[in-house]
Amino acid sequence: MKLYQLIFLLILLFPFVVSGQKKEKIRYEADELKFKRVDKEPIRKLKNNVIFRQGDTEVRCDSANFYNRRNMLEAFGNVKIINSDSSTIISEILIYDGNNKIAKLRGNVIYIKGNEEIQTNKLDYYIDAKKGLYFDGGKLKDETNNLESVNGVFFGNKNISTFSKDVVFRGEDYIMYSDSMTYNTDTKEAITYGFSEIISDDSVRIKSLGSSFNEINSNTKLSSSKIETNEYILEADEIYYNENKMIYEASNNIRLKIKDSDYYILGNSGIYDRNKKITKIYDNPLLKKHIEKDTFYLSSDTILAYGDDNSISILKAFNNVKFYRNEFTGKSDSMKFDLEDSTITMFNDPVVWSGKNQITSDTISFTLTNNNIEEMNLVKNSFIISEDTLKNFNQIKGREMRALFNKKNNIQSISVKGNGETIYYALDENLENMIGLNYIICSDLILNFKENEISNIIFYKEPQAKLIPPHEISEDDKFIESFSWREDEKPTLEDVVFYLRKKIYLRNEK
Repeated sequence: MKLYQLIFLLILLFPFVVSGQKKEKIRYEADELKFKRVDKEPIRKLKNNVIFRQGDTEVRCDSANFYNRRNMLEAFGNVKIINSDSSTIISEILIYDGNNKIAKLRGNVIYIKGNEEIQTNKLDYYIDAKKGLYFDGGKLKDETNNLESVNGVFFGNKNISTFSKDVVFRGEDYIMYSDSMTYNTDTKEAITYGFSEIISDDSVRIKSLGSSFNEINSNTKLSSSKIETNEYILEADEIYYNENKMIYEASNNIRLKIKDSDYYILGNSGIYDRNKKITKIYDNPLLKKHIEKDTFYLSSDTILAYGDDNSISILKAFNNVKFYRNEFTGKSDSMKFDLEDSTITMFNDPVVWSGKNQITSDTISFTLTNNNIEEMNLVKNSFIISEDTLKNFNQIKGREMRALFNKKNNIQSISVKGNGETIYYALDENLENMIGLNYIICSDLILNFKENEISNIIFYKEPQAKLIPPHEISEDDKFIESFSWREDEKPTLEDVVFYLRKKIYLRNEK
């Protein structure tokens, strides 16, 4: 062979020679050393104070088998690996591949680095990558949290660890169950993927399809989540929770179900203050109450729900309040729902339409029994107006009124107390011709109704009455002072339910 050919061949072989030289041999020492052969393979058996070293990695154990040809060892009893990143791993048994630097540890395995500790029975550890992998159940704990899972992957040179299958995360005041999770031991942030459930010390249960928890800044983010307490169930696309402030912030497709009631609150934004036990829903909030063969809807700018530790007992709606139910609608500046005694109170220019009747007062409250209106109380400046078949306005005015309803939610009777004044148009039997206008002043009176029409009036305390024939009726006779017909303000279902408005709008656009 010519000289230049030999040189060329050596150049080609040189990388392989260098590669072979880079392989790190395992060095060892022990109190006792014996040589044996098993299936023609030489084995070095070491006992007492056994130490192996490869690069910056050190292994200590009570006894070991070292396979020199394969650069592999088996260690037994009080096994301890000391890594270059200041982490240590202890176990009962170790199988170590020195060529690939893979350690397989079995039996009471404990990985320790700083305040972090991982316990398992089966751990594979990759020395160069500083990567640990357990697959038969393991536990992680640091100064704050504890975590369990079937599978886990962690890194000695990174703060992120990954866990999967039956993950159980124990924080300071809650337990979380998840399908999979990553955990940052530095920031104390846990991120879940897929379904997860959290149970807090105060019996709050949270279910979500993805979440993040940060122990340092006490912030939690939940996706597609549901929060359940003793009082309610809250669902939303996203929920943020600050543990220091004890405030939940919810957004998009919010649904609040109040337990032990038929009330639901929907909206796009919401806040729950756990200290004050107050829930605030805004950004197109909608309150629903399911009633047999009907539904009560209410919209406003803001809806509040609050109570004590055991239940939500009060609902309040503020600004631009409108509600709708078949044959019963209304509006006001604000409303209050007392769930314990089933009363609803309207404040600041309230107006209600019940059947053919328009009802106004400074304050209006009504009581529900079995989801039906039982009675309505009008306090101060009470006024009821109804339009008859001839477009005339029957009117009742007084200081205070109490209206009773039948099972069909029609007015059955109205009692007037103080400053009673009425205008009632008498019609013939066919309701086609006017007989005259009845004008009556009486401090107290009772009006009885049939099918939402006045059937008779009972007067108390010296009534003053007159019947004005049709041809003598003037414009001044037709209306009691403060008369205001507000039919154009009467809410429709689409005025109240925003998502129905959206559907109708989109349909009309096509």
